[in-house]
Amino acid sequence: MPDVVIARTEATKQVDAGYEMTDVRARFRQVLRYTSIPPVLYMKKLLLVTLLATSFIAKGQLIDSLNTARNCSYMKAEEKEMIYEINRLRSNPRSYLQYIEPMLSRARNILKNYGKGSKNYSLTYTMRTVGGKESNTIDTTWHYTNEEEVKALSTLVNDLKKLKKLSVLQPDSGISNAAQKHARDQDAHEWKLMHTGSDGSSPWDRILKYSPSMSFGNENIAGRGGMSATPRDFVIQLLVDSGIPGYGHRYNILDPQWTHAACVMEDFNGMNWCIQNFGQKR
Repeated sequence: MPDVVIARTEATKQVDAGYEMTDVRARFRQVLRYTSIPPVLYMKKLLLVTLLATSFIAKGQLIDSLNTARNCSYMKAEEKEMIYEINRLRSNPRSYLQYIEPMLSRARNILKNYGKGSKNYSLTYTMRTVGGKESNTIDTTWHYTNEEEVKALSTLVNDLKKLKKLSVLQPDSGISNAAQKHARDQDAHEWKLMHTGSDGSSPWDRILKYSPSMSFGNENIAGRGGMSATPRDFVIQLLVDSGIPGYGHRYNILDPQWTHAACVMEDFNGMNWCIQNFGQKR
């Protein structure tokens, strides 16, 4: 089993979570509302309408192809939306620059106007298996909040600009069962378990147990307080990964080896929680 670094961040970031939707019929009405059109211009308009329709239908099919969990009965609507959002990111990493670049601009202004920020720390839990024996270590990393936010966002912008298209993830009922099991375990322990279950199980233990067709798997966990969090809020939070050494959550989402995924979204004592589980098919 390879060395795996797992960590958790309590950072919260509020972003606009609006989806871009295209109503083909509305666009048809917009083009066809002109009634007095000469025959030649009418044919040109008709050709334009046909081209527009073809373009929008193709776009709809592309979006539909990313919504791989739409027919899953074992995930809630917001969990299916999470799979769609992850696939949207993986299929076109540069598309997320529209959310991240404004955040970077604001973070730079805050750093310029208010300085490095308060001193904070993150804990990195490292689980290693050597010779069949597991060992766990905890490392503390200190940083200044405003300074770290700019660093995290800057590296993310660079990553998104360089990344090529990644595989679209398919849902998996076994991986979903693994995520749900850990969520129930977390509920029973006030979400203090991190990635290790109360039975001592690791993320890959649970994923391989409930989905034997996988060769490996891993997990992201994120929590947000205050107002309700959307799937996109969680994806952005884990992508930025401010304060987490090595940005492990980010590279977990963007790992090219994954073929399947599932997630759980829960509310517990005023906190919004998300578990993202990933797997690689044998």
